[in-house]
Amino acid sequence: MPVPFQGELFTFHNPDGSELTLKGWGNQFHAVFETLDGYTVVKGEDGYFEYAALAENGESLQPTGERVDTADPQTLNLPQHLRVTHESSAMQAREARESLGPVPRWMQRRMGAQAQLKAQSASPDAAPPSNPTTGNFRGLVLLIDFSDFPATISRQEVDDFCNKAGYTGFGNNGSAFDYFRDVSDGKLSYKNLVAAYYRAAHPRTYYTDPAISYGTRAQELIREALDSLVAAGFDFSSLTADAGGYIKALSVFYAGVRSNAWSEGLWPHSWALASPYVLSATRRFSDYQITDLGNQLTLRTFCHENGHMVCDFPDLYDYDSVGVGLGVGHYSLMCYGGNDKNPTQVDAYLKHAAGWSSAATTMASGQSYTIAAGRNEFLLHPRSATEYFIVENREQAGRDASLPDSGVAIWHVDTTGNNSNQEMTPAKHYELSLEQADNRFDLERRVNYGDATDLYGGSGSSFGPSSAPNSNWWDGSGSGLDIESVSAVAHSMTVATRNTGPATYYNISVNQVFATVNAQNAWAHVGTLGWRKITTGAPDGITNMLAMLALAQAKGLKVTVVADASNISQCYL
Repeated sequence: MPVPFQGELFTFHNPDGSELTLKGWGNQFHAVFETLDGYTVVKGEDGYFEYAALAENGESLQPTGERVDTADPQTLNLPQHLRVTHESSAMQAREARESLGPVPRWMQRRMGAQAQLKAQSASPDAAPPSNPTTGNFRGLVLLIDFSDFPATISRQEVDDFCNKAGYTGFGNNGSAFDYFRDVSDGKLSYKNLVAAYYRAAHPRTYYTDPAISYGTRAQELIREALDSLVAAGFDFSSLTADAGGYIKALSVFYAGVRSNAWSEGLWPHSWALASPYVLSATRRFSDYQITDLGNQLTLRTFCHENGHMVCDFPDLYDYDSVGVGLGVGHYSLMCYGGNDKNPTQVDAYLKHAAGWSSAATTMASGQSYTIAAGRNEFLLHPRSATEYFIVENREQAGRDASLPDSGVAIWHVDTTGNNSNQEMTPAKHYELSLEQADNRFDLERRVNYGDATDLYGGSGSSFGPSSAPNSNWWDGSGSGLDIESVSAVAHSMTVATRNTGPATYYNISVNQVFATVNAQNAWAHVGTLGWRKITTGAPDGITNMLAMLALAQAKGLKVTVVADASNISQCYL
């Protein structure tokens, strides 16, 4: 979905053409707006913006009949910053999503990949890239103008913004191609075919009519533009499609500055067409994003949306409600993403899942590891394919210049979680959580979008079973991850794990065993310890231990193992 907005300024219009400047919080599914002095505003039945009152049950905002700029809110005895209940906002967001029609293809692909991970959660590899996004990908960009709003930004400028290496137009740090090349360590080459401008069949006022259901005229406009390309013999063959023949990425820019109020007409959004646009028996369009060109081009939202469509990346913010958690803040493109013209990088979790790791090392006890910022060098501590820790070095420089902090980021991943669940409980928690070094968890508590004490580095930095925050799994069991120290913040940083040594675990169950064709690679998922590798050169021998563990699993027998945070060195029935 489009990048959420938090306290941003918007210019809206009353039916008589008068302008209002309001502050907004929300996204395409749910939002709330206030005057600059903090009074909540809604649209009245006549289309004019009015001061809002909260219903007695707290489930809705209702117009008071008093128009903004014609009444003094202080004389109305209205409180400031009114919000509906969390439950009501979540329900409204769900209803808004459902009203838009079919679920986008990228969501379907992601749900399939998540189900596959869950089915193979008894796998010793942390988040094996199930749908790697590597190699050459190509999307389509439609440019649309109107008789009453002709184009002011050239097709060539948009092409350069999408594809030109070293692009600097409008102050951007490179093109969209540059961004994805950089954050993937050169593993993704993503370009776009930018079509010539299509002049819409109607004036823009036709498509921005607020009386027509949100998204209807936007999709009509998209179909018009695609019809025009088909009639002109446009070659769609180079566009990247998924296994079902659906072209992955369709981005639409229309001329002018957005004129609609929130969730009306051509308000920027992304979703799927109500029914696929069929080019042939094997090629069709479904997913799209649409936004106004405005007066300039900026990277953040364009890259965020293409992160969805091209890479199947999820949103990492809370889009079920307004005024709750802030997801992972500015620490990922797929949340708030930092600066418009130089967005922050994608987080380590999604990079690794996309197959963009240049080095991914499973941590063991008593070891030191050096990881560089600006490179996809990650440290892993897995419980399963669905829950694990992943560690990276982030630096306030280059792509991450607008990052809130520099240092080692420790991420807790649970692919069965959801970043709309900020409760931090075993049952309800984020899909991706930043272990905030200050232990305040400001992101979950909506205090800020990240601050200078979130990441690890320097004197006193540690992360383990007795630290705050601690390294437990979400169910409260110990993960075995024990980071003893993290070096001072720098471009290259060292993470050292404590030498805890092996321990003996008595009468535990064997949940699953796994082996590759290489006889020296075998694992067992035991008790609450999770996956442990059978140590190469173990006294009992890999084959013997694997056979013993497999027998215990098949017969439901308990075993005693000698294991550390990464390995099993001995096993007894």
